[in-house]
Amino acid sequence: MSAAPGTDPRPPEGQAEPEARIFVGRRLEISQISTALLAGSSVIVKGRAGIGKRTLLGKVREELAGQRICLAPSVATPKQLAADLAEQIHEAIGLEVPERLIPPRFRAVAERTGNVEFRHIRRTLSREPVADQMALLLRALDHRDDVILFVESLEVPPTQAEYLAQLSERCQLCAALDADNRRVRIQRLLWKFQLTVDLKPLVSPDVRDWVEQWLDTHPVAFESPRIRKAFIRGVARDSNGIPAAVQGLLDFALVERSVTRATLREMSHDAALTYLDMTPVLVILSVGFMALRYISRGMGMKELMVMAGVGTSMFYLLLYFGRMMRLRGR
Repeated sequence: MSAAPGTDPRPPEGQAEPEARIFVGRRLEISQISTALLAGSSVIVKGRAGIGKRTLLGKVREELAGQRICLAPSVATPKQLAADLAEQIHEAIGLEVPERLIPPRFRAVAERTGNVEFRHIRRTLSREPVADQMALLLRALDHRDDVILFVESLEVPPTQAEYLAQLSERCQLCAALDADNRRVRIQRLLWKFQLTVDLKPLVSPDVRDWVEQWLDTHPVAFESPRIRKAFIRGVARDSNGIPAAVQGLLDFALVERSVTRATLREMSHDAALTYLDMTPVLVILSVGFMALRYISRGMGMKELMVMAGVGTSMFYLLLYFGRMMRLRGR
């Protein structure tokens, strides 16, 4: 039997609509990712924590919603992954459900119409082992070339990584990954991505546009119009273009009774911090101490040759670290 769509997208009665997040910039990245996905490639979005990877994936999913079947399950646990996928695949494609999973009171309607609503099989399906649920879902995805699986984070345990690897054989993937991730268990997945997009911080005009839009909808009091302008400049400067830091600074202003010059001096957010790589400094200090040792003993031809070798090595080390830091900054 096939499961028929039947989910009401509206929020439950009495629950407020969630606040729409402000989204600025990233037009080039959205176009690049959407084009690659429509061409049949899988895409991985990399960047530091707080850079906006998940939000970008959500925007791409909205962009492609009318052109592809877009699945976005939670990967928190294997059971949650299977449950979310089952419901989303049911809505978009329809599941071929074994008769034993259909409660007896719904079987007559299912036999007559050939369909069964997902809410009628949710409980019985959830009682199945996760491996059996995944096998059912994989069969539903066989021979399809219009399904994209969006994964908010590849920071997953081995079981979820294995299921994602199986799903990648049947559909495209569009996933987010922290730039400093070195976990071996996801290496099996990485080679399946044809395109890697490295997210960079937002440029200052985009951050200012974000702050202006946010201030239009949030009641923040300022000591003077000049302080308001200084606040916008301060958020753009102190956030370093990191979306998580921008939102954190805005939330900080929201709880203030009035934003003053003193408030501006206190503004900071951990997501905007950058750390200096001290390795080149340590190398220079080590070489310096070595050079002082030779100088203190007096230098002959042999010592000069040693110093020349050390100096050459230090030059190439500094050149290497300089290139590495430049690549990180791009």
